[in-house]
This record gives sequence, C-alpha cells and structure tokens, in this order.
Amino acid sequence: MNAKLKENYINEVKYQTKMINRLKQWLSYSIISSSISLILILFGTQVHPIIHILGFILMAISIICALLIGLGIKNGTDNVNKIIDLIS
Repeated sequence: MNAKLKENYINEVKYQTKMINRLKQWLSYSIISSSISLILILFGTQVHPIIHILGFILMAISIICALLIGLGIKNGTDNVNKIIDLIS
C-alpha cells in the first residue's frame, strides 16, 4: 500500500472517530431529554394535562433519536474497524 493512501486512511479514521464521539454526546443529550420527559409524564398532570401529553411526545421523539444515534454509532464503529483492517 502506498504511503500517501495509508496516510489518507489514517486521517479518515481520525475524522470518523471524532464524529463518533460527537454522536456519543448527542446520545447522552437524547437520554437526558427522555429523562426530562419522564418527569413531565409523571408530574405533568399536577400542573396541566397538556404538559403530560407533551411529555409523551417528547419521550417518543427522544427514544427514536436515541435508537437512530445508536445505530449511527454502531455503523460508524464498524466502518472504522473495516478501514483499520484494510490498513493493517
């Protein structure tokens, strides 16, 4: 394998690893959002019934986002591993 191509692969691995770490941050934000929505679901009816409904909507969106972000992290990690196997 040519040195220039290997250097490009290494740069790509670094870039994708950086993006995977960003996705991990977004995953934690989604989990925090679902925790807040759980609080809205549990205690929202004491304040106003609409807040209770908004809690369910936010929970559904948060869970869907967490699943999609988790899938992105898994696929990105698999891709990085394939590139590393190709380099070595």
